[in-house]
Amino acid sequence: MKYLVMETHPAYAVLLDQSGRFLKAANLNYHVGDTVMDIIELSPAPDSGQKRIRLLRRMTGSLTAAAACFLLLFFGVYRPNFTPYGTVRLQINPDIQMTVSQTERVLDLDALNQDGEDLLEGYEYQGKSREQASEELIDRAMDMGYLTEGGTVSITVESDDSDWQQEEEEKSLAQMREKYGQTIIIRTGIMEEEAEEPLLQTESDVEIIIDLPTATPAPQTETPTPAASPTPTPVVIPSDDDDDDNGAVWHGNDDDDTGNDGWDDDDGDDDSNDDDSDDGDSDDDDSDDGDSDDGDDD
Repeated sequence: MKYLVMETHPAYAVLLDQSGRFLKAANLNYHVGDTVMDIIELSPAPDSGQKRIRLLRRMTGSLTAAAACFLLLFFGVYRPNFTPYGTVRLQINPDIQMTVSQTERVLDLDALNQDGEDLLEGYEYQGKSREQASEELIDRAMDMGYLTEGGTVSITVESDDSDWQQEEEEKSLAQMREKYGQTIIIRTGIMEEEAEEPLLQTESDVEIIIDLPTATPAPQTETPTPAASPTPTPVVIPSDDDDDDNGAVWHGNDDDDTGNDGWDDDDGDDDSNDDDSDDGDSDDDDSDDGDSDDGDDD
C-alpha cells in the first residue's frame, strides 16, 4: 500500500493511505509530498477517558477486596468476640453481672449491689473468658467471707438468642458444679429472697380526702300507743223487795253452761245449786229451811 506524506515532525510523520485514513508513522527522513510504501506505524495514543475507566476499574476491584476483608474480619473475628451477645448474672451475696460476647469473652462487669462493688474493687476482667472470671469471682467471695461451705450461688443467663442462652446456662452450671459441687450449691435462676424495689408513688396513687357536710338526722316521730280499753266495772243492781234476786251481782260474762247469764245471789250460792236443792223445791217458792221469801220479809 502506498502512503502520501502530509506532515513531518522530528519523531513522526502524518501519512494518508489509499483508503483515506490518517495515521502516524516513524519519520524516516520523510518530506512533505513524498510517496512511501514501507512504514513503521505508531500505535495511537490512549484516550484520557479510557485511562480513567481503567483506573476506576482497578480502584473498584481494590475497594471490593477491602470490603470483603473487612466483612470477613467483622463477622468472623470482631463481632463474635467484641460485640455484646448476652449477660451472665452471679448472685452470691454480692450481686454482679457480666456482659459477654458470643464466644464467652467478658466485655463488661457491673455490680448490682454494694457487696458486689466491694467484690469487684481492683479486679481486672479484660481479656478473660466467662468461665475464668466466674471462678475467680467465686474464689474472691470465699476469701472475703461472702460465701462459705454450704452456701448458694445462682447463675442467670439472658440473651435474645434462646438457643445460646439455654446452652450457656447448661455449660455454666456443669462447669461450676464440677469445681464447687462438693462445697457449695450451684443453681440457675434468680434467688427468691431478692429484695424488691420500692414502688414509686404516682399521681394516681395519691389519696384525696374530701370532707362532706354531715347530714342532720330528721326528727323521729313517736308512734302513739293505743290506750288500753277500760275493764268493765261490775254493776250492782239495787235490791228488789219483791224478788229473790236481792243483791245479785252481774259479772259481765257467762263462764259456765248453766244459762244463768252471770248472775249470782248475795248468799254466794250458785244458780245450779239452787235448782238442784235436796227437797226438790224451786228457788222462787221455798228456801233450804222450807220458808218462803214472803215469810222472810215479814
